[in-house]
Amino acid sequence: MDKFLTAHLDRFSRTRFQKLIKDGAIKINGAVVEKPGFKLKAGDKITIEDSEFLLPDKEFVVEPDPNIPLDIVYEDKDIVVINKQAGLVVHPTPRQHRHTLANALVAKYPNIAHVGENTLRPGIVHRLDKDTSGLMAIAKNQEAFTFLKNQFLAHEVVKVYLALVEGVPAEKKGVITFQIRPSALNRLKKVAVRHLDTSGRKSIRSAETHYKVKNKIGANFALLEVTPKTGRTHQIRVHLTAIGHAILGDTMYHAKNPKDYGDLKELMKRQMLHAYKLKFIAPSGKKLDLESPMPPDMAVLVKALKKIKTTE
Repeated sequence: MDKFLTAHLDRFSRTRFQKLIKDGAIKINGAVVEKPGFKLKAGDKITIEDSEFLLPDKEFVVEPDPNIPLDIVYEDKDIVVINKQAGLVVHPTPRQHRHTLANALVAKYPNIAHVGENTLRPGIVHRLDKDTSGLMAIAKNQEAFTFLKNQFLAHEVVKVYLALVEGVPAEKKGVITFQIRPSALNRLKKVAVRHLDTSGRKSIRSAETHYKVKNKIGANFALLEVTPKTGRTHQIRVHLTAIGHAILGDTMYHAKNPKDYGDLKELMKRQMLHAYKLKFIAPSGKKLDLESPMPPDMAVLVKALKKIKTTE
């Protein structure tokens, strides 16, 4: 399969296609195939799901956009920490080349354009989903990028989120350790592996999420403080859904659609997840312990949820 793709789409290297295949981004006749050496036969239908890998990073240039506001929480000569607003995509994708955080960063910090390992993600060491708000650390130079990346790889960076969820966990705190893999039906979606998979497949990743109940909101909802110990895509959203406490407003993973909440649907424009604490060491050696308060849309929803009558 990898040879076939390289021969017919010579814009990309064989190594790149091998990574796409192993990441579960390619389907044969509707089923995910994770082996680059899979033998094709006449009539097979190959589907490549939308992926950032399909953007040629060596050719693509992130265009500056000074019209996107940046809420700067901390800044020094090496890094900047921003409070990302909900609805803002972090970096260009096949579906959205402009109006991303990356476009705003290169507009304010032109020298950041070539910082990092991928020109699509200038200075970006870690990401937040489009509709997740909160704190993100950005590197201004390559040395700072490497310094921060090493902290993330060593799991030395502490990230804490606020999540508004349906239902109240029976235990005040807990740990979720379900593995996570790509969905066989939707490349953009992840699923929890409820029984330990020891096959060694690279697409199945270990994951660990700690949570505790910060506030109980009536009998039907709760505000959780969530700390992911690993950094898998959609990890918090997948794990909370897996234990029966999906994030409000999360239409991809939540069993209920916002419209099911009647008048409250107008207050659930996005998943109610906010990265509110970030602790790490800056390249200067300074220990940073930053915090971003609950955003207004979440605070308004909390007040509305408190008014809902308790169900039996």
